[in-house]
This record gives sequence, C-alpha cells and structure tokens, in this order.
Amino acid sequence: MVAAAFLTFTSCSNDQPSFNDADAFVAMTNSTASVGETEGSIEIPVLLTSLSGIETTVDFEITIPETAGAVEGEHFTLANSSKTLTFTKDAPTQIIKLNIIDNDEFDGDVNLTISLVNPNGVNLGANATCKVTINDDEHPLAAILGTFTGTGGSKWGDALNWTVQIVKDADDLSKVWIYNLVPGGTTNPVYGTVNAEKTEIAIPVGQTIYESSSYDGILEAFYGPDGVAAIETGGSLVGTIDENGTITFSDYFGSHAYNAGTTTSAGWFEIVIPGAKLTKQ
Repeated sequence: MVAAAFLTFTSCSNDQPSFNDADAFVAMTNSTASVGETEGSIEIPVLLTSLSGIETTVDFEITIPETAGAVEGEHFTLANSSKTLTFTKDAPTQIIKLNIIDNDEFDGDVNLTISLVNPNGVNLGANATCKVTINDDEHPLAAILGTFTGTGGSKWGDALNWTVQIVKDADDLSKVWIYNLVPGGTTNPVYGTVNAEKTEIAIPVGQTIYESSSYDGILEAFYGPDGVAAIETGGSLVGTIDENGTITFSDYFGSHAYNAGTTTSAGWFEIVIPGAKLTKQ
C-alpha cells in the first residue's frame, strides 16, 4: 500500500502542468494622459504581464500630429536614455518619462502619441499607444480659469459660500465652462463668453443647468434691485472681471426648477442676490 501510494504520487508529480508565456504582453497603463506645462514632467508606465516573469524588450516611438503637435526641444524632451525598454522578473514595469518645457508663450494645448513597437517575443496589449496632451498655461483667460470660491446671499436670507470651477473651452479662446454656478441647483456646466478687454463675462440665460428624472433646472436672471425684470432668453447674466480675476454679478440669478420635460414651474433651487462674487482660490 505504501509503495502503491508512492508510485501514484510520483506519477502525479510527473504530470504537473507546464505554464508558458504565449499570452505575455506589454502595454501602457492608459491610452491617454495629460500634463500641465508647469508641472515639470510626466511619466508613462509600461507594464509587462507575464506568468513566469520573462525577460524581454520593447521599443517605443513618438509621433507628432500635424495640427497642435508638441515639438521636441520646444515643448518637451525625452528623459529616457534610449527608446528601448527592458523588462525582467524583478522589473516588470518600465517608465517613459517626458520633461515638460514651459516656453512662456501661448501656443495652445499640444499633443504627441507614444507607440510601443518591436516587442521581443511578447504581444502588444490593448494600450499599445498613449496620446499625451501638454496643457498650455498661458491661455488668454488664465486669470479666470481654475477653482473659485463663491460668496453672496440667497434671496431667502441665507449667506452662501460655495465652490465653482471654470475651465477653458477646447476650441474657442473667448469661451469658458462654469461648473456649479448656482449653489445647490447645478448638475450641468454652463458656458460664458469673455469680451476682448477681458473685463466682462456674459453667461446666456436659458441654459439647462440642472437635470434629473423629476426636474429640469434652467439658468434665469433678473435686472434691477427688486429682481422683477427678467433677462429674456437671448440675453445674458453679465459678470464684471477685475484685475485679480474676481467676477462680480450685479443682478439676481438662479436655477429655476421645472417639472421634467414641461414648462410648468416647480419652484427654485436657489436665487443668488446682486453682489455675489467668484474669487479665485
């Protein structure tokens, strides 16, 4: 019995499954990445997925689009000593690093694409390319881009303090998108257009600023100290911009709730009284 058991065990040990790396692959962890022009550098991780931790190499190349392309030496430099990445069992992750150059000029956001090529005995994974965007910090509207603190009063007497985000439009240099313009009554960003002197921002009323299964919230505003004269659709809530980028509103504005899909008023999420300010953090 003992011998038979021994033979059985030996037979099983000889039939151990043998793993191979036919499906091993290399890939970047993301297909897109972005970095601010003043952030110094960006690192793109490249991972070897292998059962046994094989040793292999893969090359990478950088391509520049004809439109809004990042120029090496002007927008970035490559920190890697070569364009070949070497993977081992102890080093299954390698890094492609770009040093970012702040050129102190406005030339818009620029892009480049990193592609993995020439894998040595392994496959390329799904993320074999990564589009990198370098965000320009010299945008003409930089003074009013970023995070702001909203302060003011509610028509119902409460003091208001909330956070607002303003981001640039991808195509229009005079246009921005404002997130959380109305405290407690915002799910959607609304857009505003800044004048050539950068002293005023006009935010068209009638934009859908809130959406849910029950209500549509519409951005509405009113002229005058009594808030009686509505700014009609086609008009705008106007904010003045000072030299620090602070935006001040002299009219009432709010998020007017309507029963979803109708023009039937269901009240207001909030109405902000004249004098509200957005101050950059």
